[in-house]
Amino acid sequence: MKSISGILHNSETLDMATAHSQKCCEELVAADAVDILLKQIRSASRSIPYQEVLKHALSTLRNLTRYQHLTEVLIDTPGSVEIILWELHRNKEGYFIASEILKKICSNQKGVKAVHRFPALLKRLHDLVEELTRKANIEKRNPRAVVVRENADRRLREAIELLKLTTNG
Repeated sequence: MKSISGILHNSETLDMATAHSQKCCEELVAADAVDILLKQIRSASRSIPYQEVLKHALSTLRNLTRYQHLTEVLIDTPGSVEIILWELHRNKEGYFIASEILKKICSNQKGVKAVHRFPALLKRLHDLVEELTRKANIEKRNPRAVVVRENADRRLREAIELLKLTTNG
């Protein structure tokens, strides 16, 4: 099934099933679907339907990280940490989902070590915190909508928390 509507339907179904069942999460991992989800994330374009697929794929991975033994599998999957770090930097829709996944990954020493294997992406995380801090300071002086300011503040808090987890381990 290659049509975007079919892919989106399957992504939604996986997201919903893994949100409600540890057994579904374990079956998904046993079927090596983590690699398929990561491939889907990596290949998603900027179109709206693909961004929806991306959001569901990230959400499915987030559902897996609710269970420590499955988080370990995600950490051990080649390229997973790098792909999720990239999504944190590139994706507005999936920013908070990617952040949640990375916080779960960094909740143990093995995950922190996996993140540290990508110093360039860690530097980008430092740069992101600096950029969001600057934006937050500008937003404080700007009388625009409160929602914009709150979203910027939330993104900044998430980035700072993630940075602390990666540096303090």
